[in-house]
Amino acid sequence: MKISQFNKNYNWYKGNLHSHSTVSDGKLSPEELARVYREGGYNFLALTDHSIYSYWKDLEQENFIIIPGVEIAVDETSRPRCYHFVGISKFFSGKDTKEKIDEIHWSGPESIQKAVNILKDKGMFVFLCHPIWSRTEFEDFKDINGYFGIELYNNGCELENHTGFSIVYWDSLLRRGRKIWGIAVDDNHNNINDSLGGWVVVNAPRLTASDIIDALIDGRFYSSTGPSIYDFGIEDGEVYIECSNVKAIHFVTYEPRGKSFYANDNKYLSSARFKLSGKELYVRVECVDHSGKIAWTNPIFLI
Repeated sequence: MKISQFNKNYNWYKGNLHSHSTVSDGKLSPEELARVYREGGYNFLALTDHSIYSYWKDLEQENFIIIPGVEIAVDETSRPRCYHFVGISKFFSGKDTKEKIDEIHWSGPESIQKAVNILKDKGMFVFLCHPIWSRTEFEDFKDINGYFGIELYNNGCELENHTGFSIVYWDSLLRRGRKIWGIAVDDNHNNINDSLGGWVVVNAPRLTASDIIDALIDGRFYSSTGPSIYDFGIEDGEVYIECSNVKAIHFVTYEPRGKSFYANDNKYLSSARFKLSGKELYVRVECVDHSGKIAWTNPIFLI
């Protein structure tokens, strides 16, 4: 029996969930930012300016929508460590185009959970941003609840100072049974060429904020900096992946360890299968193309 992580009757929509405009500290206006992503072949964009919750409905066009959103931060006072969260919404709950979110002052570790709760109380769905760039340790946030995802790749941070990959933290959460999804984003401010580098591709019935976010919460998407994933699932005790042409496919499990497959010289892989032992807590896949670009599935939990 074949069980796919995706619904073959749904559509695929590409988007960026973390971006900044001139409303906060970005270089491009919301209008300019929307145009970059529309022309880049994206279907949706979340404008998540710092402490400004906003929705730019007038920037929407056929096959391109805006997701309401915001980024908030909590900065520790005694050491250079911070906690950033993005909140995205199905429906904008503000009165105007944008709404100020009050700054959260550090009053101890409970301030981190408070930040998540503030966004959730406004009806938002929350994910944790760039923990490596933020200089946080896993112990700092491992017990925080209420967020559905973590940025496994942040394009702006990676280009700025090589702090964009947080995959080790993601696996640490998964190994504890936390059903936290991995998200690739741009977090672009456009002071450098940091747009169009990290994205999610969502499997949803319609291009609406509600359907996109439902798919994100369900884990019905993959993240990428290049390759495409066409299918991922379990069939007769084997996990399988179908993707665009790549040089390596890594099945990542816990535990026992998974399995890596590599293309021969001057050739490529577009699929692979791996027999599960029956003892794995979860399995996820990374597909790496010949230029080193990566696509990540979300995990399938098996126990």
